[in-house]
Amino acid sequence: MTNKKIIACAFFVTLSLVGDALAAATIGGCPVFPANNYWNTPVDSLPLHPSSATWVGSIGSGNLHPDWGNVLSDNYGIPYATVSGSQAKVPITFPPDGYADESDPGPMPIPANAPVEGGPSSDGDRHVLVVDTTNCILYELYYAFPQNGGASWSVFSSAKFDLRSNALRPADWTSADAAGFAIFPGLVRWDEVAAGSIDHAIRFTASRIWGKNGNSPEYLWPARHWSGSSTDNTRPPMGARFRLKASYDFSHFDARTQVILRAFKKYGLVLADAGSNWYFQGVSDERWPDQVLNELKSVTGDNFEAVDTSVMQVDPNTAEAKQQGGTQPFTANLQGLWWRQGGTESGWGINITHQGSILFATWFTYDTDGSGLWLVMARGETTGNGTWTGTLYRTTGPSFDANPWLTANVVATPVGSATFSFTDGNTGSFTYTVNGVTQTKPIEREVFAAVPTCVAAETFAAASNYSDLWWHGPSESGWGVNITHQGDILFATWFTYDANGKGLWLVMARGDKIGPGAYSGALYRTTGPTFSATPWDTHQVGVTQVGSATFSFSDSSNGTFSYTVNGVAGSKSITRESFASPATICN
Repeated sequence: MTNKKIIACAFFVTLSLVGDALAAATIGGCPVFPANNYWNTPVDSLPLHPSSATWVGSIGSGNLHPDWGNVLSDNYGIPYATVSGSQAKVPITFPPDGYADESDPGPMPIPANAPVEGGPSSDGDRHVLVVDTTNCILYELYYAFPQNGGASWSVFSSAKFDLRSNALRPADWTSADAAGFAIFPGLVRWDEVAAGSIDHAIRFTASRIWGKNGNSPEYLWPARHWSGSSTDNTRPPMGARFRLKASYDFSHFDARTQVILRAFKKYGLVLADAGSNWYFQGVSDERWPDQVLNELKSVTGDNFEAVDTSVMQVDPNTAEAKQQGGTQPFTANLQGLWWRQGGTESGWGINITHQGSILFATWFTYDTDGSGLWLVMARGETTGNGTWTGTLYRTTGPSFDANPWLTANVVATPVGSATFSFTDGNTGSFTYTVNGVTQTKPIEREVFAAVPTCVAAETFAAASNYSDLWWHGPSESGWGVNITHQGDILFATWFTYDANGKGLWLVMARGDKIGPGAYSGALYRTTGPTFSATPWDTHQVGVTQVGSATFSFSDSSNGTFSYTVNGVAGSKSITRESFASPATICN
């Protein structure tokens, strides 16, 4: 971990305060289907399909191919348009060899200048995708040609989807793609990657498709249509879903590439149309870096496996999917250091202390002037399976070197709320409202060395790892240190106050072991973009060394914290903070 990637981790202030489900992707304020829709449901824990090896072998071990680009004049990828509810609707017509009997009739709000896949002169699939963001309706056309300057459109097929609904098309009906799916929900969009998370499956194509089982069409729920007439069941059918193997290491790739590969592992690829093997679809955008596109092309198909999606099915005539874990209780321990998924917003972070059913979370970020800011959720109560929520406070207090320390000068002011929703012990989302500003950020556990195993325990006595919330005790409530201990490295954040009483956080980004129970490293102060900055510019994160810190532990629960900051030296005894039962110990 480099100093420039210092992130905020944890905090303690006892004060007197301690004493949702995943969101779907969105477009123009509309959900891209409900959060429990097939496309938005993770498959990383589903069982393998019995035909996994056979189907992957049929598609082959060739390289994946992102089916879009960054040169708009190339007319690559599948474009889309958004319109308001006031967009004029125009007639939709069908040639004699079209699929009028399996199409939704017009009129539809298709602009005269709606972008066409492949460009105006294309003789390819010529898909047209339009989202009415007022009514949250998606319109999709196949082999579409504007007539009389766009006064009407001639198409081979047309389909519309209510983005707020899990409704499916009638069985055996096609759509703008062969499988009867909507196209838009499976596209890779730059804005999702830039935001750090793709929360849906991605569509792809293959050339050899299992289309018929005897005389009956063959496709897998929730696909509604087949492709071709092959009866060869060594080929995958429409609707087959594949995921990137959990063992695939993509840590050496660009962080933006990792966003897509993480989606491959969590949500997977869905076979939605016939075409070139392992081509997956997205939207062209000038902002796509060549590096990302090239790195994606280096991944090979033999790193994928097919999953059994039948266990997700609620009913064959709805796209609603059973959620992983069902009603099983959320049991993962969340203690540790968390940051934006993919590391795309280095410079801020959250440290979570998990005791009993309570989360104590400190968010380390920056104020509107770029100075360090820490906010604390002193008591996060569970509100459902994997979700915690609580009030966010901002505090002021005595200068870090005050002697004596006057707890009466510590003042906590509520500034908003925080909600944490976790899918497992390593990934989740952080939603906050601060002074009227609301944002949601995908988060993951930060890993910089060997991660300890943290479990519930009645006492701290058996702990051999120092990951926890530490303080001096009630006599100096209002400041603290949160330690993340991985391998032989301590990452420690000290939450305290500057000479003016404003919140101050300093970080020991790498404390190396210097002896039994002893760790030492440089202390840094950072500045950066305001907490709500969009996009987050990591180049604005500044790191300045202000001193050093040493932690010496006498046993599993007690130690000494010695520091030098801008020439001021001090030493304080520290102990683990206990605020709920059972405690958490890490080993």
